[in-house]
Amino acid sequence: MKISEIATYLNRPFTGSDIEIKGFSSLSNLVEGTVVFAKKYTKEYVEILKNTQNVLAIVCAGYENITTPHIVSPNPRLDFMRVVGTFFAEKDIPAGINSTAYIEEGAIIGQNVSIGAHCHIGSKVKIGDNTIILPNCSIYGKVTIGSDCYIKPGVVIGGPGFGFENDENGVPVHFPHTGEVVIGNHVYIGANATIDRATIDATIVEDNVKIDNLVHVAHNCKIHANTLVTAGAIFSGGVEVGKQSWIAPNCSIHQQTRIGEHCTVGMGSVVLKNVKDGRTVFGNPAMKVEQS
Repeated sequence: MKISEIATYLNRPFTGSDIEIKGFSSLSNLVEGTVVFAKKYTKEYVEILKNTQNVLAIVCAGYENITTPHIVSPNPRLDFMRVVGTFFAEKDIPAGINSTAYIEEGAIIGQNVSIGAHCHIGSKVKIGDNTIILPNCSIYGKVTIGSDCYIKPGVVIGGPGFGFENDENGVPVHFPHTGEVVIGNHVYIGANATIDRATIDATIVEDNVKIDNLVHVAHNCKIHANTLVTAGAIFSGGVEVGKQSWIAPNCSIHQQTRIGEHCTVGMGSVVLKNVKDGRTVFGNPAMKVEQS
């Protein structure tokens, strides 16, 4: 496709020759006839780009004087991702249910859903259109999953949570978890993550939440829209995370704790008390980080 077509798609002007673009590459391994991006200005990148006229560079401000065909963008990485995802990325996971997957009677499966090998989908599960579930996932109990979700291998959704009460003899008795899990649209769930059903009400993961590998979301948690949860994070029961927050790797969050909107929790932090909107916390126990 021509650069002019890509520029029209992005709704941005381009400078330079309207050459044919056939794929994508990186600046460190540049291939002619591809689209690349530079999200920051460096002299090294300028030197790389000035030696070729046969790429499309999506760049930040500062590159306006290069002769290489280019598009100036306020977010080059995002525009590059959009171009690659729309025009060049291979879609290698076809819709359909693998013959080894077990779908219980009563499950509701939307259109164009992909369910991989050796998955188990329970009778009370609802899965929205265009959702992809990769091999070896177990989804059971009352679980609703929205449209356009992406669930990696080994995920378990809907299992009973870890809730116990000691009886008169000190023997732990399991609380009967009869609640549900509600997952919104465009949610990403990484490999071997677990999301437990609620005790009575619902464990909720809202639209556009992205959950990395090896994350545990306990019963009655609520993760609001557009939040990113990175690898190894652990949410104890009843944790709530506000929208557009960032939870760094290997964080542990105490039960019934609320993290506000637009918050950042630093790597390896242990959060023991509520975090107000807009704050960055770090450490064990996690404390507010003053902004310089």
